[in-house]
Amino acid sequence: MSQVRICLWAVPRSVSTTFAVSMSNLEDVQIINQPYISALLVGPDNERTITSRVQRNLNETTSDLATYCEETWDSEVCCYQYIKENILEAEYPGKKVVFVKDMSHAIIKQLDMLPKGYRHAFIIRRPERVFSSIKDAHVKMNRLEDGRLNIGNGSDGFPNLYAFRESLLLYDHLIKTGIEAKPFIMDADDLLENPECILRQFCQFAGISYTDQLLKWEGGKQVRKCWKSSEEIIKWADLGGWHKNTYSSTHFQKPAPVPLISEIPEDVQECIDFSLPFYRKMYELRAKTN
Repeated sequence: MSQVRICLWAVPRSVSTTFAVSMSNLEDVQIINQPYISALLVGPDNERTITSRVQRNLNETTSDLATYCEETWDSEVCCYQYIKENILEAEYPGKKVVFVKDMSHAIIKQLDMLPKGYRHAFIIRRPERVFSSIKDAHVKMNRLEDGRLNIGNGSDGFPNLYAFRESLLLYDHLIKTGIEAKPFIMDADDLLENPECILRQFCQFAGISYTDQLLKWEGGKQVRKCWKSSEEIIKWADLGGWHKNTYSSTHFQKPAPVPLISEIPEDVQECIDFSLPFYRKMYELRAKTN
């Protein structure tokens, strides 16, 4: 059986890390965690404008890398070309699957840096869940100078089109260029409600042998021993508590109720309103569970 290589492109807070943990249970798999986000946020190509307060918090954040992933790469060489040629297009002998999890907005300005030899899939999630969760994380990271969520301006390396439009732009690019005739799309709520159904469809699309081992895993960071990532990205995740629920999980958990409109702050609602048209277009193209 030939080696399978696949990129999963995500919007933030879309259960993509939990999905990567599930993929870690595949036999002879190499997981590569957010390589282009690394290029976007650190190294010579970075677009980040970071406040001194957040930088101080990052400097004080420690991560147990030995229990997180088997290898990290140096942020000093972490440019897009290095990621493409030396990480994503590197040889991985003995691996049946190379699975990459990254964010759509990290590659949208560097589409010529898409790696060769990969299939492409997307995971999306209801904007109400995404932006409510992002605001919670930004509060923990002390990144809300005026108390408002404002990721749509592209500052600090975050999506300048709120991630959903960037996912749709990437989806269209893959089709128009013939890189992927029909990219696979899954919705996070569908995945959480019926993980076996979605996982079977994903595996069939990618050419991976499905196994029930994808449905359960050991809790804690040790499950990521087959991962490659950058140290900086690990610190960002720890500081914002981005992966806290993933660390404590052992399986896909049913989604919580969708936040009520009356409970959503105005700044979060603005992000939702901008993103809904793009989410709905991709939602109509998603893998179905019935």
